[in-house]
Order: sequence, then structure tokens, then C-alpha cells
Amino acid sequence: MDNIKKSNKKHLYTVLFIVYMAFLIYFLFFSDVFGRTTVYDHYRYSIVPFTEIKRYWNLLIEGDWMPFIINVCGNVILFMPFGYMFGMFADRKQTGVVMGLLDTFVAAFLMILIVETCQLLTKVGVFDVDDIILNVSGALLGYVAYRIVRCIKHGKGKSNDKKKG
Repeated sequence: MDNIKKSNKKHLYTVLFIVYMAFLIYFLFFSDVFGRTTVYDHYRYSIVPFTEIKRYWNLLIEGDWMPFIINVCGNVILFMPFGYMFGMFADRKQTGVVMGLLDTFVAAFLMILIVETCQLLTKVGVFDVDDIILNVSGALLGYVAYRIVRCIKHGKGKSNDKKKG
């Protein structure tokens, strides 16, 4: 019975990951809300680290908090599920925390680099090194959240086993 539950969970997580990735692709390339349907006639990029983050921080200091929330917090939050779900899938390999964090970093970095490059080449959006920094940070935070939840679950499971025995 436990194997059936584990198999169902595995399939559910796989479906959720696919739905999440489809959402990301739509959001990053086709969303009207963030101007993704506008194709520019020139390449747009920002390759100096922290330029845009500083700009949004300065707007926050001036009292205009919405651009900071949408662009800085949004870029982090958008990729937290990636790190969390990647942690679940990577956990099957029985890697340690450091290797799992490194695997998450590499996977997130490569995926986001591909996305940013596609945005540049298709002239939809902007290739922004700050987006890479924020998205990878979000993925790493998602992975850390997964590890914390995992530790809490395993801690509860051990204490419950002791009470039963």
C-alpha cells in the first residue's frame, strides 16, 4: 500500500512540476500583463550586476514600493517552486544538502540562462543579469525550504515512531 501511495505522490509531483514549467514558459514569454507580447526591434539587455536591483531599491526608498515588489520579490518568489520541486526530485539520488544545493544552483542557473538568452534572441523581454541573480536566489531558497520541510517531517516521523514503540 505504501508503494502505491509513493507512486501516486511521485506522479502528482511530476504533473505539478510540468504545470509549473508550463506556467513559467507562458509567464516569461507570452504574458500580456508583463508586456511579453511586445516584440522590440532591437536587442534589450542589462549585463551589469545589481543595476536594476539598485534602481528598484531606490524606488522603494522613495516610497514607490510596487516596482520593487513586482520585479525583485516577484523574480525570487517565481522560482522558489522550482527549487522546492527540484529538491524533491533530486532527493531520490540521496545527495547531501551541499550537493543538493549545488545541483539546484546549476540546474536553475542553466535553465534561467536559457530563458534569458531566448528572451534576448526573440526580442521579447530583456536579458537581465539581475533576473538571473534573483531567479537563482529564489530557486536556492525553494531548495532550502524543501530541506527544512523534509527535516521537520522526518523529525516528526521519528518522534512518532518512538512513542509507538
